Amino acid sequence: MDTPEQSNQSEEFAERFEVSRELGRGGMAVVVLAHDRKLDRPVALKLLAPGISAAVGADRFLREIRVTARLVHPNIVPLFDSGKAGNRLYYVMPYIQGPTLRARLVQFGPRPVDETIRILCDLAEALAYAHTMGIVHRDLKPENIFWSSDRALLADFGIASVTAPQTTNMTADGLLIGTLAYMSPEQASGIHVDGRSDLYSLGCVAYELLTGVPPFQREAPAALIAAHLTANAPQVRQQRADVPESLAQALDRLLSKSPEDRHSSAASLLDALRTTGGAVGSDVTDAALHVTGFETAEVASLVAKANSLYSKGVHGGEGTRTTLEMARVYAERAVAKAPDSPRALVALADTLHVSGLRGFIDAPTAFERAKELRMRALALDDNVGEVHASLGYYLLYWEDDFESAGFELARAVELAPKHAEGHRQYGNWLKMAGRPDEALREMQAAVQLYPSAPYYLLGVADLLMTLGRYDEAIKPLREALRQAPKYESVLERLEMSCHRAGRHDEALEVRGAWLGLRGLPERRAVLEEDARREGWPVARERDLRRDLEDALTKATTEDPFVDVKNTRQLADRIIVLLAELGEWTQVMDWVERGYMIRPGRIRRVLTDMPFDRHGLERDPRYARLLRTAGLTELLG
Repeated sequence: MDTPEQSNQSEEFAERFEVSRELGRGGMAVVVLAHDRKLDRPVALKLLAPGISAAVGADRFLREIRVTARLVHPNIVPLFDSGKAGNRLYYVMPYIQGPTLRARLVQFGPRPVDETIRILCDLAEALAYAHTMGIVHRDLKPENIFWSSDRALLADFGIASVTAPQTTNMTADGLLIGTLAYMSPEQASGIHVDGRSDLYSLGCVAYELLTGVPPFQREAPAALIAAHLTANAPQVRQQRADVPESLAQALDRLLSKSPEDRHSSAASLLDALRTTGGAVGSDVTDAALHVTGFETAEVASLVAKANSLYSKGVHGGEGTRTTLEMARVYAERAVAKAPDSPRALVALADTLHVSGLRGFIDAPTAFERAKELRMRALALDDNVGEVHASLGYYLLYWEDDFESAGFELARAVELAPKHAEGHRQYGNWLKMAGRPDEALREMQAAVQLYPSAPYYLLGVADLLMTLGRYDEAIKPLREALRQAPKYESVLERLEMSCHRAGRHDEALEVRGAWLGLRGLPERRAVLEEDARREGWPVARERDLRRDLEDALTKATTEDPFVDVKNTRQLADRIIVLLAELGEWTQVMDWVERGYMIRPGRIRRVLTDMPFDRHGLERDPRYARLLRTAGLTELLG
């Protein structure tokens, strides 16, 4: 393939880009390093081969590259721009300093299991997001994956296929796009593909990361295609005995010949990866592992594993049921071995309580059993911080006893400074007490102890939002979303933060992804069309009103003031939506209704929900209500 200097370039291309050197090449394209004078930064230019460019067609390429350029995700290398230079189509990406996975494999050989799982999780996060947007990568391979700041970044969405029904494939009919060693059977057959094709390619990459070679190796291209179509995938544990059985099973499923036999989605794969034996132990840190007089080292380890899994699954939602069930298993084993261990008892209490709250087990039975376990733990030893953390959570959210909860949670962090859940819940209390700077420090302490708990990252983001630092809140929210792509509270806050930070394109993407996850593709299409025609603010307001209409309709058939699978009520959702729409009189109506039903909850409604309560100050009822409730410190 000619270099850009040897091909006919448009005058516009030559004026904008100063090409310095070649970074890599393949049968389909050449990648060069260039200085982009328009962006005033180094960029990577990928120029498609003339034959590929002709087959794709400039109009179709430029139109559909704009679709893939909408992808905004921390694990995806973004597309800046695209165009045509002479007889070549090209697109512009940031220049990533880190090596590709191919370079790491060449330099260091097969990767450790823990690193491989982390890479797979990063890539599955990226694919989950892209597939939600209706985009398939179609050329996933080590050369297209960068390793930067201990994170895998997926690049080269430029030849992706937009799979939404109203669109057509980007390439001309019959054009085989991709790399044979990583190509799914359906893609090799030249038929229409969906996101499960990328999962097969990811399985090929995973196999190579663990063994150093792709699963299928043939000299002739036709033989390699035939192997993908008909040959059984090799067993990774035959080449690498230290691979956990659960990870090997996940790879076997990814490499299934039929898309129907693979994971249904990248999100489903993530759930499987996060419940592998190799992933569970990775967060049991020295900070979490300490032994009390009631415990052996074995029991302490079981409690630490239960707490780690609880932290990962406490937020609920799809995929967390198994995580909480595993936490319960470890906690029950700990109690069986040490029935007088207060930490084991409250680990089981917390897991039962949250499992009931999320609807995974009978809630009344779970709540009563959890209460009994907490009181038994307290009777055994009232100098164990984890016991006070569990009691404080219960008092704050279920007994509406704010003052007692504060006492318990303050004691919890004093007695158990390495218990992340204590810091998280004390941070909640401090936030409601109007002490956001202290609260932020507690939330950050929780994240430092357990960085892979999305619920803790959400806590940090909530405090940053409370402090008006919306742009800063986006980073922990995106990290939480990377860990839990279907965590709706995170998507809600991320959309709000992007909107309030003026990052409207990102806000639109997040809201569209949120609608997709909720099974509302038609609404997403309407939202995007409204944004295109009338701008993001108008589109957002219309979609918020659609949400509000749905919530109000639901409130006519069920009690909106009952906690259902969450500590938030339907009434809270209505209040937040009305606040986002600036309907403060109606917000006050709902706040008053809630106060009349459950007075002790009013502080939480005003201080622990993602809306600015100061908008209520224009309503004279607000000050009166706060005086009646004894909360005058919330005025002003």
